[in-house]
Amino acid sequence: MGDGRKVKLSERTADRLYELIMDERRFAPGSKLPNENELSEALHVSRTTLREAISFLVAQGVLEIRRGKGTFVAEDLPASAVDLAALSGLRSRVRARDLFEMRLIFEPATVALACQRATDEELLQIQHKAAKMERIAQEGGDWPLADQEFHMAIIKASHNEYMRRLYPIINSAVNEILQVSANREHMQSVAIADNKMILDFLMQRDEAGARHAMSIHIRHLLNTLKG
Repeated sequence: MGDGRKVKLSERTADRLYELIMDERRFAPGSKLPNENELSEALHVSRTTLREAISFLVAQGVLEIRRGKGTFVAEDLPASAVDLAALSGLRSRVRARDLFEMRLIFEPATVALACQRATDEELLQIQHKAAKMERIAQEGGDWPLADQEFHMAIIKASHNEYMRRLYPIINSAVNEILQVSANREHMQSVAIADNKMILDFLMQRDEAGARHAMSIHIRHLLNTLKG
């Protein structure tokens, strides 16, 4: 139990440091962080916890350690959009939940736009992607990747450039969570059934139905994560 608490505290500390650097700009790119004693006191954590938090941010390309010199903020900070993918590397359920909550805001609206804007050819493509995902799942292949292709085809059919650019970033994080999920098998059966439901409404260009189907799908995934 104690170890679980320590991991969570180091993640929270990484979050706080991340905010100070990326959001509040307390430390400029290329600048040196205060020494361990000072920083651990300022963040009210032990030096061990601070070191773990720093190692998270080093992995994300936000900080770099220079031997004999200390810890520095990276000269070229990752673009904020990319951080979604990087943050999933912490692999905690809290992060997974945050990510799926974001999908809950984003994807129902997108599938409703696809109902309005998709060409007949795009609807056919979406149908093919759903069938491909189901076939790959039954063959024991990499179904999360095929599932992403299905969702990406829906995003493209929304004809919204910002959504199209944001989606691969979100999905790389989703994929990482699915790869390490204990409930991956259950998620597979949920995804197959839900994709059929989403597709049915989409093919009929039923905006309200498609929006609800997508919401239900993501709620199913959220509930599976809790399991």
